[in-house]
Amino acid sequence: MNLLFAFALAALAAESAAGMFGAGSAVRQLTPANFDRVLDKTSQPTFVKFYAPWCGHCQSLAPEYERAAERARGVARFYAVNCDKDANRGLCARYNVEGFPTLKVFTEKRTKHGRRRAVDYQGARKASAMVSFARSVLPSLSVRLDADKLDTFIAAGDLPKAVLLTKRAKTGDLWRGVAARFDRQVQFAHVVDPGEEVLERLGVGALPAVAVFPAPADPAVVELYTGESKYLPLATFIHSAAVVQSRAKAPAAHDEL
Repeated sequence: MNLLFAFALAALAAESAAGMFGAGSAVRQLTPANFDRVLDKTSQPTFVKFYAPWCGHCQSLAPEYERAAERARGVARFYAVNCDKDANRGLCARYNVEGFPTLKVFTEKRTKHGRRRAVDYQGARKASAMVSFARSVLPSLSVRLDADKLDTFIAAGDLPKAVLLTKRAKTGDLWRGVAARFDRQVQFAHVVDPGEEVLERLGVGALPAVAVFPAPADPAVVELYTGESKYLPLATFIHSAAVVQSRAKAPAAHDEL
C-alpha cells in the first residue's frame, strides 16, 4: 500500500511539474517543431530551461525562473523544454543535456548558418541573478549617429529604420531590448542632441522621440512614436510602422513582442 501511495504521489508531482508553465505563463514551452524558428527570430538574450517533470530541482527552480521571465520582459526571453517527452529527446541531446535542470542562454552571436549560439548559465538560480545576467549580455545593436549622417543612414540598404532622438549619450535597456527584438528586420540608430533643424523637419516637439522610416528609398516618409516609454507599446509600434509597412513577413499571431 505504501509503495502504491508513493507511486501515486510521484505521478501527481510529475503531472503538476509538467504543467509548471501554463498558458498564462511568461515562460513558453518549446519543441523541435518551433525551437529554431522561435530563437532565430530575435537577438534578445534567451534562456532555455531543459528539464524533466520528475526532477525535484526542476520543480524548485520553477518559481524563480517564472519570476525572472516576468521581470525581464522586453530584455530577455525565457523558454523551457521537457526532455522527458520522447519527441524532445533529440533536441535535448543536441545541446548535450546530461542533467536536470540545465540552463542555456542563447546570445546574439550566430553560427555561419544563422543559428544562435548557446552558453551554459552557471550563475545563481535566483530571479535577480538571471535577470542581471540577461542584462549583461543584452547586445547594443543601435548605431550612434551624428545628425548630419541621419539621411545617409536612412537611405542605406533595404531594411526599414528606427531612430531614437535623445539627449542621453547612452541608450537604456528599453531601446536595446527593442533593437534586439527586431534584429535583421529593422536597423536601429540613435542621435544624441539632433538639433532644431532635424527636429523641425521630422515634426518632433520634444525629446526623447522615436522616428520610424519604413521605406529607405523615400526618407520623407516618417512615423513618429508618441506613446509610453514601455516595451510592449513601443515594440508594437515598430512592428506595425516598420515591419508591416515595409512588407516584411509579419510574425505569426502567437509570437511575442
